[in-house]
Amino acid sequence: MVMHQNHFLACPLMRQLCQYQRCVPQDTGFSSRFLKVLVQTLQWLDSPAVEAGPLQAQLKLFAAQYSARRRISDVRSGFLHLAEALTFRGDPEVVSSTIRAIAATLKSGEGCDVEPELISKVLRGLVAVRSPHLEELLAALFSAASAFPASGPVAVVSSLLLQEKGEPPALGKQDSDGCSLEAVRLGPCSGLLVDWLEMLDPEVISSCPDLQQRLLFSQSKGKGPPGPQVPSFRPYLLALLTHQSGWPTLHQCIHVLLGKSREERFDPSASLDFLWACIHIPRIWQGRDQRTPQKRREELVLRVQAPELIGLVELILAEAETRSQDGDASACSLLQARLPLLLSCCRGDDEGIRKVAVHLTSCIQQWADSVLGRRCRDLLVHLYLQRPDLRVPVPDVLLHSEGAAGSSVCKLDALIHRFITLLADTSDSRAAENRVADANMACRKLAVAHPILLLRHLPMIAALLHGRNHLNFQEFRQQNHLTFFLHVLGILELLQPRVFQSEHQGALWDCLLSFLRLLLNYRKSSRHLAPFISKFVQFTHKYITCNAPAAVAFLQKHSDALHDLSFDSSDLVMLKSLLAGLSLPSRDGRADRGLDEEGEDESSAGPLPLVSISLFTPLTAAEMAPYVKRLSRGQTVEDLLEVLSDLDEMSRRRPEILGFFSTSLQRLMSSAEESCRGLAFSLALRSIQSNPSIAADFLPTFMYCLGSRDFEVAQTALRNLPEYTLLCQEHAAVLVHRAFLVGMYGQMDTSAQVSEALRILHMEAVM
Repeated sequence: MVMHQNHFLACPLMRQLCQYQRCVPQDTGFSSRFLKVLVQTLQWLDSPAVEAGPLQAQLKLFAAQYSARRRISDVRSGFLHLAEALTFRGDPEVVSSTIRAIAATLKSGEGCDVEPELISKVLRGLVAVRSPHLEELLAALFSAASAFPASGPVAVVSSLLLQEKGEPPALGKQDSDGCSLEAVRLGPCSGLLVDWLEMLDPEVISSCPDLQQRLLFSQSKGKGPPGPQVPSFRPYLLALLTHQSGWPTLHQCIHVLLGKSREERFDPSASLDFLWACIHIPRIWQGRDQRTPQKRREELVLRVQAPELIGLVELILAEAETRSQDGDASACSLLQARLPLLLSCCRGDDEGIRKVAVHLTSCIQQWADSVLGRRCRDLLVHLYLQRPDLRVPVPDVLLHSEGAAGSSVCKLDALIHRFITLLADTSDSRAAENRVADANMACRKLAVAHPILLLRHLPMIAALLHGRNHLNFQEFRQQNHLTFFLHVLGILELLQPRVFQSEHQGALWDCLLSFLRLLLNYRKSSRHLAPFISKFVQFTHKYITCNAPAAVAFLQKHSDALHDLSFDSSDLVMLKSLLAGLSLPSRDGRADRGLDEEGEDESSAGPLPLVSISLFTPLTAAEMAPYVKRLSRGQTVEDLLEVLSDLDEMSRRRPEILGFFSTSLQRLMSSAEESCRGLAFSLALRSIQSNPSIAADFLPTFMYCLGSRDFEVAQTALRNLPEYTLLCQEHAAVLVHRAFLVGMYGQMDTSAQVSEALRILHMEAVM
């Protein structure tokens, strides 16, 4: 400021210094320091608080003259001068004149021996000051043949774009003057750089693969709010990569993203977006028929190997972990959104998706209830809902998983909905009864094979139980409402113990309440309700065993109704025994408690409810031994029929006893005696209906009977084919194919049985 105020002394002094610099140009140290003084002084004088004066005008003239003289010097000196001017925020006129001097020197053909670090520093400085001459300098640099090697311009532009993402520059770590290499916000300059990158490398990723892969897929580590920080230009670059790159480039990029050697710094969202875009590249579908067949088979567009599928799964899990800011719900939505990509990569490759399931299973076992373990479990649930036909140990892994009830749409939801609707049908025609029986078998099979899928529809089952017990008992029974209640209770028995989990408590209590209302409304007809009461008490006993707190809460809440039912029906011995063995309050003890307080405090129930006596003693092998011996040693048809008839009578009440006779029944299913054979088939199917999980045990025998040379044996097997196919759905294709071959080469018409089996599988009965 003293020099500015005493410009009559400062101006002659500055002229003398400038004259010395002209006369002794070899003194580079003086020239550099003199330029620095010029720039700093101009920077101070450019302050709004300082009025313009002679000294400022003279210094600007010296700076312009100095820049003009640099035209005849080498390019490196020009870059050094420009770097110093940008470092001290020099006069824009000085910056522009220097850039023009560098451009003129490059156009004159002079070699460019400038270090890449210096070029990067200058370009970042121009970006920082929003210089309008950035494009002019880039054009001059990239037009000079000797300025860079073949991939040099692409590396320069890519490194500048990486600054926007907060990554360290690729062309150098630290400049000589200690200039900070913090992230530079490109602002409007990013569009210019992206245009240059597209012009220099149309494939975006082929010139400097490592650097450009980081540009396209690396995660941003810049400071800011938590969550993904995606550069604004990245979607455009990914679109260029997808639409302008050749097939080899795309394949190489896919292998890098999914290979074992991939970098953990890759942004999972960008990687997954690119993979999804690859499936929908318009070039793939050129020349295809625009009319898509209704029953077309999905094509495997993105062919990835099994190890790469594991990489895809890890990307999906990583995205859910990094982007789920709102907890498990947000993570589940992300997993669900990426599931179509995973399924499209597994199209037609059951082995690959099995490996994915095995990998997720091992991760669940390794990470247990950690965040990553829950993410793996959620993804496995979504995968299972879309591909329930996979024969992998998924249900065991997902036994304690939550969230399947309210998750995404399942592939079998519509079919299960139809099964349940048919099960609740109350029509009195013979065809309707057959449909109800078929639907009951289908639901029982689902309860054993896919309990998770059926439990998703438990609220619907509970709702269908409502509005039926207002009729008198004769109407209730004749309209098949009692049959529906028995079927539902039987299905709930097969869903044990999963149905007792807390996530199903609301729907389960709704079902149990409907059962209680049934017993209360028709307590005078307890003789006809004996089978239902027996099953209900057994189910309640199992509920107490598996989930005592929830069972106590329900029973205490409705203890008045249970005691009323027990007092009014003296013949309900099983119910009295259950109430006697439970720590339930009496009616008198609850008289002064409000209904709203019932069941609120589970800890007030006293000791845990335990049944004092064993109400339901299962039959043992020793008790069944005489029948087994008689069946195995039977010599005559009369002896065999007598034993089978006894078993038929006993199994009507307790079908579980047939499990002791599986071997003998399978032997008699191929008997030459029609009466024995028919009864053996009937008992075998009854045993499978009671416990559908054993259906596959009878498959070899059934296949043998279908292919038997004995015409009568084959006919008996064909008559039972539809029912057995429904109970053994996992092997339905094998059974139907065998029946078709029998019809082709066995000189018998099997078309009716095959059609009926297919009809029952899809419940396409004519209403």
